Amino acid sequence: MYLHLIFLIFVTQAFAEEENVLLTEVFTITLDPLLFNWTYEGEPHQYVYQASLLDFPDLPAWIKYVFSEKHKKGFLYGVPPNRNMPKIPLQVVALNTRNYETRIRYINIHISEKLNPAKFEVMMKIDNVNVDDIFDVERMESLRDIFRKHLWKDSENDLYITYLESAIELGARKPLDPDQEEGIVLRLGSQSPFSTNLKDLEDEVKPLWKVPSCPRNFKKTTVERYFRDAGFTLDWCAFRLIDPNNSAMHHSGVKGNALSKDKWETITKDSVPIRNYSVDVTWSLVLPIVLLVILTFLLSFILCFYHNGVYDQASEDFFSNLFHICTDTVDRYKDDPTEQIDTPILNQHAILSGYKPSSNLVKLSPDPALGSRSHTSSPSSTINRGVHCRPNPPPYMRPRFKAEINNDDPNLNEKNWYC
Repeated sequence: MYLHLIFLIFVTQAFAEEENVLLTEVFTITLDPLLFNWTYEGEPHQYVYQASLLDFPDLPAWIKYVFSEKHKKGFLYGVPPNRNMPKIPLQVVALNTRNYETRIRYINIHISEKLNPAKFEVMMKIDNVNVDDIFDVERMESLRDIFRKHLWKDSENDLYITYLESAIELGARKPLDPDQEEGIVLRLGSQSPFSTNLKDLEDEVKPLWKVPSCPRNFKKTTVERYFRDAGFTLDWCAFRLIDPNNSAMHHSGVKGNALSKDKWETITKDSVPIRNYSVDVTWSLVLPIVLLVILTFLLSFILCFYHNGVYDQASEDFFSNLFHICTDTVDRYKDDPTEQIDTPILNQHAILSGYKPSSNLVKLSPDPALGSRSHTSSPSSTINRGVHCRPNPPPYMRPRFKAEINNDDPNLNEKNWYC
């Protein structure tokens, strides 16, 4: 097992790419299909790259990765920290999305001291470019020519980029238009002291420092024409001259000065905080129950005590006269047994309608053809209910048998038998 690991490490180091970088200077490593012995076939997103520190899941904090849509390439960039790290091993995994072929390349970054590091730096924020635009040699040379030919002529021999970062990473807002550039923050450094033109420019933009950010169409500087002709739109509110003699200025407004640790540190399971949910569960159960009890008590109080003050005259009259309605009906039935159904119904209807019951009820005499049986008007009768009347249906009769038929009665015969 150990021999296998030693052999793997040996093979990895033997076929690794070597990159030499300098302290205090931005380096760039290009990731393209040629690095993995592939041929570019014209598809912009055919190849996907994933870079990390060897045997770690992520890159060091001072190394950034960005994929350029314009160049169809990936870029690793950053500034090496001033620490004793002679070699940084990286692992880059490439994926061909067409056939899902995967290849791995190893890159060893060797850090060395810069012979003449920059002492004076110019910090600026450019709104109309992205990070990958600076990796274009022609674009970068046009920016440096503005300083080497017009603003900082003494820095012609040693002017270089000492810091580069996306404005979004430093807290700027992402533009609303997706096609609009995110903007960058960079610093150009040199050993030469600041020129008079740079100092005059700083004095010119000092009143703008109280504003967090200038609009993109702001052009009120004497050197604006140099940058506009080269295709750069500067945020003059962020323009600074970083002098090593002024330590306060050296660290003002630069979030990228604080370098993080060089390696990604993992966390252990024991260090993850554990939250107790017993209190949350208790409150989620107790609170609804308490509210339910309170609402039940309030509703019971309202129903038990508030209804005593409610008074309805029509309901009181109905319930007070209900007994008399029944007793009067029973008495009238005893006096006249032929009065059966209509009286209580009409009396009750009169009471509910607000009228006193009338004694002039409709009484129907018994039909002589049906014997001594009596009947009342049908519930569908229209007597005394309107002008148009119709006859009532015959009354219901119970079945009669042969034994009940009187042969002396001429009105009854076998045709009227019911069984």
